[in-house]
Amino acid sequence: MACNVARSKIFQYLDGELPKEQRSAFESHLASCPDCHRLAELERTFRETYMASLRPDPVPQRVRDQVARILDTLPDDRPAERWWRRRSRLGLAAGAVALLLVGGMIGVGLQRVWTSANPSLIRLAEASVEQHQKLARGILPHDVQRVTPKAAEQWFKRRLDFNVSLPELTREDLTFLGGRVSHLWDFDVAALHYQVEGKDVSLFVIPLEKYRQLGLADSPKFKMVTHQGYDVIVWASHGAAYSLVSEIGGRSCLVCHSRDERLDLPTSSRAHDKL
Repeated sequence: MACNVARSKIFQYLDGELPKEQRSAFESHLASCPDCHRLAELERTFRETYMASLRPDPVPQRVRDQVARILDTLPDDRPAERWWRRRSRLGLAAGAVALLLVGGMIGVGLQRVWTSANPSLIRLAEASVEQHQKLARGILPHDVQRVTPKAAEQWFKRRLDFNVSLPELTREDLTFLGGRVSHLWDFDVAALHYQVEGKDVSLFVIPLEKYRQLGLADSPKFKMVTHQGYDVIVWASHGAAYSLVSEIGGRSCLVCHSRDERLDLPTSSRAHDKL
């Protein structure tokens, strides 16, 4: 199994969704590839540390029994199908309750925030935010650090087959912390970790051909969406594409643009927010 195939299956593996034969091939690859093994363990650690505590408590048995009693009062045409119908109704009832709860929390705003952004842009924003969180928390360690952006640029050029150009900008409120070759979906990117005004900012340099496969329109040049409280700015320029993630909106652009540059950023970043 090739590395790019194995890395695309990490989430399926950890979720227990890989077929038996693919799981065996995946585990054999991990045993022989330290880099893919490290990525899988980092993702496992992230889930155990940050996601396990967020899982909802199970539905109390008392509530489940009450729902089952109500469903039992509904007519069944054929007794042989009762068990299957009960399971289906229970699932529908649980889904209906969940929808009512979610609807009560976010109301009619849900349709607006989900339909106003391109699905490919949403997918890119989600993947970028996930990588940003891991960089900021140290779950994805820096492969290169304590160097100037230009030195990091040369480091990436020896490892990636697309243009990685990092401006040498110097300001008191801007610090380049380090970077690494990271993985978005099925392709490698240059992941740069900065601090701007004391806030973590991640810049992902993406191969232009992979960006074009997303089918995003050329206009506007800068596309901004919000996901899980993070602002994600996406654009293409000079033979590469970029995804910039932060909690400070357009001010994060200081990692690659000077204060004097006039950028045509959207007036609002609330194009998509996964609540």
